[in-house]
Amino acid sequence: MKKANKIIVGILRGIVLFVALIMAVTAVINAIVVCSARPHISDYDDFEGTYDYIIVLGCGIIDNSIPTDLMVDRLDTAVRLYEDGAAPRILLSGDHQVEDYNEVAVMRNYIISEGVPEDAIVCDDLGLSTNETMRRAAGLYDVKSAVIVTQEYHLYRAVYLAVNYGIRCEGVIATGHTFVNQAYYSAREVLARVKDFFVCIVY
Repeated sequence: MKKANKIIVGILRGIVLFVALIMAVTAVINAIVVCSARPHISDYDDFEGTYDYIIVLGCGIIDNSIPTDLMVDRLDTAVRLYEDGAAPRILLSGDHQVEDYNEVAVMRNYIISEGVPEDAIVCDDLGLSTNETMRRAAGLYDVKSAVIVTQEYHLYRAVYLAVNYGIRCEGVIATGHTFVNQAYYSAREVLARVKDFFVCIVY
């Protein structure tokens, strides 16, 4: 019986140590991503400079026709930056794998309705993740410099990936709405940073 108890205690200690190690690695990786990206991030009011593109990342639509509040904040910020002369083109990146879900078309229609000319818009309908957006921006669309627009919790990873793919960039924080699910978004982002940290090592 004592031997069995010792085995159980040993297993539990191993599990605790393993979980502690995973948590420590996660914390360190998040610190690396956030700290390395922070110098490239600013509020809209503090933004300065001109770039080749403004990149807007997709984040969901409703009924294949209405942008979510997250998306609206990103698009409104991008339109303001375009009007201020931050870049001559806007690259919209989102999901259009199936006919009845077209993030990019909804994004495009929205900014056109806000006064952005059609010939200033470039659409990437296979931006299925933040990593894919930045990889395709650098490789397929030959983006050398960009203003990246998304919410702050997401911006650190987006900027980190863009720099990894050789894009000179500055991130501008999209603001406007308050989100009841923000805690969930932030927690999910912690894990996503770990994933993309290792993606950057591979690529």
